[in-house]
Amino acid sequence: MISTTRNALCIFLALTLAMAPALPAQQTSPAEAPVSAPATAPTAAPIPGQIAAAHAIFVSNGGGTNYYNIFTGGPDRGYNTFYAELQQTNRYQLVGSPSQADLIFEIRSIAPEVGGPHDTVGYNPQLILSIIDPKTHATLWTTSANVRVLGRQKTRDRQFDASMAVLMDKLDQITGQTLTKAQLKAMNSNVRVPTAVKVILVVGIAAAVGLTTYGVYRVTHPPTLPPLTQPAMP
Repeated sequence: MISTTRNALCIFLALTLAMAPALPAQQTSPAEAPVSAPATAPTAAPIPGQIAAAHAIFVSNGGGTNYYNIFTGGPDRGYNTFYAELQQTNRYQLVGSPSQADLIFEIRSIAPEVGGPHDTVGYNPQLILSIIDPKTHATLWTTSANVRVLGRQKTRDRQFDASMAVLMDKLDQITGQTLTKAQLKAMNSNVRVPTAVKVILVVGIAAAVGLTTYGVYRVTHPPTLPPLTQPAMP
């Protein structure tokens, strides 16, 4: 029993240390603390000028994974929606071959796997826009938008379209267009973790803590077995 209790205490201490925030190796008094230079924002790197000057665009379908079958239009929904959005802007001439284009806009729909609690697998769907120089094949710029996947198919389709709108806003920003407060708000919201995902993460963490606590309890409180009774002698 003493050995069992000792093991339980070791498990508890290990969990406590794992959940505790890391401390610096050495604390210094205010007088000894080094004076650091004030933080400054990094200088924004220039955007290639040919992006804003481009007029003739070839839209390339970079493909989509089978994950996008949960949306109407499947893996090609990203390409078809993006092409239609560019047509509505009337800012570009959409050409039929890369040799006629000033730039190539390659749109991809990806959904890389991400780990979840208890070794579960989730996905992080994103729309990726790459701007490519057709002459050198150099990628001049890449931007992306997260895709929300919640609710029924109609709801998911609306969320997909909202993500495409954010991607179009980012393209406008790259080409020097001024965005409205609503557009900037939508862009900021797109990079945040959705509330539903936060709830799932919290529930997963709570479940893991609960299982660990129960395991420690079972180690320190083994079930009491009834005493063995000898059969009565005839």
